[in-house]
Amino acid sequence: MKYLLIIGIFFSSLQLIAQQRINFNEHWKFKLEDQTGADKVKYNDTNWRALNLPHDWSIEGEYDENHPMGDKCGYLPAGIGWYRKTIKVPKEWKGQYVQITFDGVFMNSTVWANGRKLGDRPYGWITFGYDISKEVNENDEITFAVRVDNDLQPAARWYTGSGIYANTWIDLKSPLHVPLSGIFVRTEKNNVIVTTELENKFDSDKKAQLVTSIVDANGTEVAKAKSKVAIKANGKEYITQNITIENPHLWSTSSPYLYKAVTKIEAKKVDQTYTTNFGVRDVEWLPETGVWINGENVKLQGVCNHQDAGALGAAVPDKVLRFRLQQLKDMGVNAIRTSHNPQTPQFYDMCDEMGLIVMDEIFDGWHKKADNDYGAHFFNEWWNRDLTDWIKRDRNHPSIIIYSVGNETRGEEAAKALVERCHELDNTRPVTSGHSGSDHMDVFGVNGHSEKKGFFDHLQKDRVFIGTENTHTWQVRGYYRTKTWYRDGYPSKRHLPYEYPDLTDEEVFTYDWTTSAKKNSFKQIFNSSYDNAMVRLTSRQNIEQLRDIPNYAGSFRWTGHDYIGEAGFVHGGWPFKAFMGGAIDMANFEKDLFYLYQSQWTTKPMIHILPHWTHPTLEKGVEIPVWVYSNCDEVELFINGTSLGKQKPGKSWDKMQCEWLVGYQEGELKAVGYKDGKAILNEVIRTAEAPSRLKLTVDGEGMLDSNEDIVQVRIAATDSKGEFYPYGENRSFYKVIGSARVKALDNGSPIDVEKHYEAKDRIAFYGLTRAYVESTDATGDINLYVGAILGEKRLLTSQKASIDVEQITLRGKATSGDIKIYYTTDGSTPTTASKEYKNAFDIELGTTVKALVTLDQKELLMMHEEFAADAGFEWKTVMTAANPGGDQAEDATFDGVTISNEGENFNGKGFIDFGKNEGGYVEFYQENDGSEGEYILKLRYSAARRDVKQHTVTLSVNGKEQVLTLDACKNYKKEWKEYEVKVQLGMGANTIRITALKCNGFCLDEMKAI
Repeated sequence: MKYLLIIGIFFSSLQLIAQQRINFNEHWKFKLEDQTGADKVKYNDTNWRALNLPHDWSIEGEYDENHPMGDKCGYLPAGIGWYRKTIKVPKEWKGQYVQITFDGVFMNSTVWANGRKLGDRPYGWITFGYDISKEVNENDEITFAVRVDNDLQPAARWYTGSGIYANTWIDLKSPLHVPLSGIFVRTEKNNVIVTTELENKFDSDKKAQLVTSIVDANGTEVAKAKSKVAIKANGKEYITQNITIENPHLWSTSSPYLYKAVTKIEAKKVDQTYTTNFGVRDVEWLPETGVWINGENVKLQGVCNHQDAGALGAAVPDKVLRFRLQQLKDMGVNAIRTSHNPQTPQFYDMCDEMGLIVMDEIFDGWHKKADNDYGAHFFNEWWNRDLTDWIKRDRNHPSIIIYSVGNETRGEEAAKALVERCHELDNTRPVTSGHSGSDHMDVFGVNGHSEKKGFFDHLQKDRVFIGTENTHTWQVRGYYRTKTWYRDGYPSKRHLPYEYPDLTDEEVFTYDWTTSAKKNSFKQIFNSSYDNAMVRLTSRQNIEQLRDIPNYAGSFRWTGHDYIGEAGFVHGGWPFKAFMGGAIDMANFEKDLFYLYQSQWTTKPMIHILPHWTHPTLEKGVEIPVWVYSNCDEVELFINGTSLGKQKPGKSWDKMQCEWLVGYQEGELKAVGYKDGKAILNEVIRTAEAPSRLKLTVDGEGMLDSNEDIVQVRIAATDSKGEFYPYGENRSFYKVIGSARVKALDNGSPIDVEKHYEAKDRIAFYGLTRAYVESTDATGDINLYVGAILGEKRLLTSQKASIDVEQITLRGKATSGDIKIYYTTDGSTPTTASKEYKNAFDIELGTTVKALVTLDQKELLMMHEEFAADAGFEWKTVMTAANPGGDQAEDATFDGVTISNEGENFNGKGFIDFGKNEGGYVEFYQENDGSEGEYILKLRYSAARRDVKQHTVTLSVNGKEQVLTLDACKNYKKEWKEYEVKVQLGMGANTIRITALKCNGFCLDEMKAI
């Protein structure tokens, strides 16, 4: 058994006990699947995998349509996993209070120390700790075991990850100490109120002096308070100190100034010091005008974001998390809603430092929303403890100005209890919820319903209003359509959308990810980056409303970044694995929408053209809507050097973009931005020829001299002149030379279901691929080689294939050596005896090119690429926006019935055949992001005329039942009827079940709620 020796703490001659937090992430062992006896000390774990935390085992697995995570959680593996770690106990730990702390384990964790069960924690997004002083005092070594049970799925409505995805710690303290989250700092003007919880684990009474110093950003002490305290043996005391800071620096989004409260416990043989960051700021919530911070009216320009980061899953490295937050800040975002759970502690630290406001949210539902989520199994028993630990952990962060206790949920009893408990723990911040509709909320939060036409005409002004999940638009990076698209069609009586005209009378663009015949659902479409794909309103109109309506305090768009999961409701499910509502994709590539927000929410001059200017299937002269987003006074557009005139970006939603209809011709588009009549910046895009080269760059900070540091490498497809090729989909191959590894590959595609973790190659998506490279040592040179066989997959305009290998030095010195490339075009494996690559070569459709790359005569890369008539994107798939159909019965949950496709005229892949099975059922999950109320449910069915002319089923909506009588059809399984019934749907999750009563030949094709 290999042990981790933790270096002890040096003590003075008086043996003063000093508080210390020790990172406990290294040298764990892991085993997937349940293990009998793994909680025991003598269990043999020698064949377990060694790893460091944080860790998410789900993202390491394969995507599979049949995985129980399903469309909600992104088709990745779940299951049960075990972690173990054995350490020697330093003698300096003896006699102290020692705690093991976990910042996040998803989900249902059980922890043991030397075989003693420390406790269970079902909630997956909470910090918790266990006292291990007993094990420390009685043993010279400790074996920790953690069982994580994420087997029952789906455990949420989005990707959660699995495992110990956040940091772990050993908290070493005196028996007289401040417990976890035991300090509460709040401010009023220049007054700092600090409440400190002291806990005495000694068997005797203790007297101490509590000293709290306020230290500014330069390390200078600016104020101090001292308090005498006496604490009974095994008792607790709460001490509140009032401290005045003269002329304090204020925390704001533009100047996020942070102070430190340094807390010292001075007693005999005790010297404990705790440091708490805080900010001085006053926040007011006024119904008529919204949020005021330090006397300034601030609109919350927000986004919602989940925990995961695409290929990295839920265990997001700090460096990548900071990069993503800075991306949002650069976009003009000043607020983030943690949807729909708390994030890791470092997220809030970063928001404090960067000046990002946080709506801190804890729960999705207060009841079941996914079959096996927290609301279904644990809410009633655990909500109070989890909410308490959450508030106490987070309440010192100046970035957090409001709490949210739920999302699209209901229950007045629960709402009242949750809000009251929040107020008890922290009376300085208001409480809201995303669309619960409860009057108990301090701030009125509304999700998609707030996008409806006419909503603000009837908005009451008794409370501050926030669009907690507003707005909902979709876009795929690099994809365009000129025809307007609504998720639920237009007009929709249910959603009351605004009307937006098409950009052109006929659709301009013809390419797509596949043909209609190969789509499993009408929902399986890519959405346009023109900001013309939505539920009720565009991003532009939402921006205008937020800016111009005084009592519209803030808007949190869904979402900032794309995320894994929730792939069925909007996007139709497999192979769609992700939700495409972000302004930035899963691989951290900005979409056009990013620049729209930047043009409206930032002042640093910027300019951005869309779409790209490479359109190989368009005839010359076809008019393309060219948009330019800019915050300059004026924009001038040039086509091949000829000015198309100047335009001024407008304030109204339809004028925020400068727009020209430009007849297509190959060449150059140039947009010039003017301030005060002077040209100050420009952007140029050009028509690209067939892809023939790769371009490697690093996004964000480079590789540091530390172990497990990470960098983001951008791989772009270009033509021979270096112009970006926007349809690039060739596969790139990767090799690291030096002390690093490719941790994961991504491309931002919502339909690429190849494995991310330690992948060796990946297809590009609209010209881009992302490599996350992680160091395996603190020193040493690191060089990344990337190669690809490049060309148009269908040889659309060129029959040339090119082979390129590029190298980028990520740390230290560049490698040198002789690179040679050998290739074949007959499908055979290339060797050094194969033809050596010198220049681009001609190929025909149906050719598979393979290439061997050598570095100093040793194999570096083995590559392959197929060029065929059915490879890659489709280019001639012109379609108008489809009328939305219903939810397919074969994709729902069912029992006692079968899936069939033996019939005609059905929708989707098949239908549900109830046969003669009384009691067989189909259950639909219906997400309602609008208001509660009466809806029409349409059932598309076919029923046989055998021995009955009418069939009866039970319809249950959220537990409320009614019996439906449905007429038989003349041509069973060929003729399909539609039955309408009025039902009451609540906000958020709704469960609709159809159960057979008296049926003899009954089939259900789809269900639709309008």
